[in-house]
Amino acid sequence: MIKIDKRSKYSTYVETGNLTIYIEHSPGCAEDYVHVWQKKPYEKSIFLTNFDFNNNKRMIEVNNESICS
Repeated sequence: MIKIDKRSKYSTYVETGNLTIYIEHSPGCAEDYVHVWQKKPYEKSIFLTNFDFNNNKRMIEVNNESICS
């Protein structure tokens, strides 16, 4: 089962099985922000990406390990 919770024009939560995916595309604020985490046995971040406007680069985290591009 897939549950979609569209919070606003720019953001949505998608839940499927043990995963929650949060997607946001707010121009000039949180462009191309995606966060994926598992719900059980505890909330654990699996993947996170966003754009760092201050340093002009994409930030990526996989299993809480930072990878910068």
